[in-house]
Amino acid sequence: MTATATTRPRPSAATLAALRGLQDILDTQAEGYRRLLTTIDRQREAIRQADLGQVPEIAEVQRKIVGRLQALDEKREVAGRELATAMGIDPDSGVSAIAAMLPIAAADRLEVRAAELRELVERSRREQSLLKSAGESLARHMAGIVQSVTGALSGTGVYGRRGRLREGAPLVAGIDLTS
Repeated sequence: MTATATTRPRPSAATLAALRGLQDILDTQAEGYRRLLTTIDRQREAIRQADLGQVPEIAEVQRKIVGRLQALDEKREVAGRELATAMGIDPDSGVSAIAAMLPIAAADRLEVRAAELRELVERSRREQSLLKSAGESLARHMAGIVQSVTGALSGTGVYGRRGRLREGAPLVAGIDLTS
């Protein structure tokens, strides 16, 4: 049997206040993840253009955003427990269980916010993973370039045990600029 607006009890003032608090936290978290995705895009562009000077700066911004998101996540858990307790249900109840006890309109708003946040979290994880792979590829490419230059300047052309070109004796060379 599906619950209707008439079969769900009207929430108390404490429940409504706790619900607003939880919704505000969900909204703030969603905005934080949108900002994180923006920095991921900036970092991807910096890597694509091999502008490695920007990467640490962007990474620092990301670190701050992630720190704030972690703090918000803790607040969200507390707010969810407070809301469940105010509603008289198990404090460890998830959004679905909480929404089932709310009026339809409030339940729908809460579930939409939670679903949006889940999608942003998943997208952030996926984008961060792709960015990590791109960074590793760039690092391998740069290491290959350095190895090629080292090989050209080493004069040995012989690979060592670790698969790297051995360095030979320093090449002594000069250019006569007087003639």
